[in-house]
Amino acid sequence: MLSVKNATKFDFKNIPLMDCVEGNAKDTNVTARVYVKLLHEVREKKLEGLYEKLISPLAIAFRDIEYEGLLIDVEKLDQLDLELKDKIEIADRDLRKAAGLDEDTNLNSTTQLISVIYSFAKSESGEWLQSEDIGLGLYPFEFTKKGAPSTNEETLSKVKNMVEEEFVSRRLMNVASK
Repeated sequence: MLSVKNATKFDFKNIPLMDCVEGNAKDTNVTARVYVKLLHEVREKKLEGLYEKLISPLAIAFRDIEYEGLLIDVEKLDQLDLELKDKIEIADRDLRKAAGLDEDTNLNSTTQLISVIYSFAKSESGEWLQSEDIGLGLYPFEFTKKGAPSTNEETLSKVKNMVEEEFVSRRLMNVASK
């Protein structure tokens, strides 16, 4: 792609040959440099198999989708939207019930989420302290640089796995005791 200042008004049909050659040479140079950098990253992250088996074969499909567009079943999308909203409402209600929360608790607030999951609250001095009066009572795996219990995706995934393991363990213990 030739780099021009105003592509909408540029006359690509009548471009002088030497300008075209120079522009194509620059494009080739940049493309080759990007290729080398991306190839290095793919190899470094050991993603060659993913690229060869999935991404490369799909390149033609991606090209077609980019050129022709993608048909979307709007009714199905709306149906999925409603189903997901229902699931989110149920999960929200269950979490509130398990943690003894009222409707005013904002689970999108990091501070309130910390108090719900970890039973930590911020003191007047700004320090995070564990409290038995609130939340599920889990101890955080990690803390942020500012000393707050972490709520990043990786940490919350660990919490989720721990809770699931506990449920499985309790279910098995209940079965064994019968």
